[in-house]
Amino acid sequence: MTRFITVILAAVLFAGAAWGWQNPLRERLLGQERAQDVVGWFQRVDTGEFFLFDRSDTVALLRERDDEDSEVIVLFGNRAPGGGNSFVTDTGREVIRSTALGGTTYFPADAPDGVIAEYASPAGGLAPSPRSPDEVRDRAEELVNELADMLNRSVMVEYTAAPRAGLGVQYDCFRIIELAFEKARANRSMLRTIERVNVTTGDQPAAYKLGNSLIVVIAPGYGYAGRPSSDFIAAALLNDGSDT
Repeated sequence: MTRFITVILAAVLFAGAAWGWQNPLRERLLGQERAQDVVGWFQRVDTGEFFLFDRSDTVALLRERDDEDSEVIVLFGNRAPGGGNSFVTDTGREVIRSTALGGTTYFPADAPDGVIAEYASPAGGLAPSPRSPDEVRDRAEELVNELADMLNRSVMVEYTAAPRAGLGVQYDCFRIIELAFEKARANRSMLRTIERVNVTTGDQPAAYKLGNSLIVVIAPGYGYAGRPSSDFIAAALLNDGSDT
């Protein structure tokens, strides 16, 4: 009788596997694999270059592997036409599109029409490195010197003290501001009126001109998502006020 029951139980388990019944242990292992896939290295099929794509939070983050000092791009997910998801920046530029079947198209600056990208391996998530108040002060002073070299004149940099947990975002923001000025410098006439850069804290990230000042607002508690992108800040620098 015991052997008979064992045979029946084995048959039931086999049938469950055949019909797709859920196995808690198997599902937990698959869940762990899926969780790893949420943050991973992807490889461009055209050049073989890698980029890190982090979807572990409410907004996605992307950074190219070739330059760890490059900007971390904050991406907002939307439903894509025909299914899947489209990830766009705070200026509305699409950077990643994924299909419901798992395919990924990457839209880097050097291939705006898009290239296929394939998942390569799991990776750790992206987060600003912890910084001290002294490091933030030193980075602000570096920005003053960099802007002076870039514009051939002095620009004052001021900032509001951020909570210690948000110092990494504030530190990173100075680099983003530098990138924004580099992107906008071709139109120097739009930068002539800027005499001051003021980095302040608020409920959400923003950037705009106010008189002779560039105001950049950061929300330190949101990590990288708590500061505007260099493209957003560059657009603010080039805004002549006609659309406000």
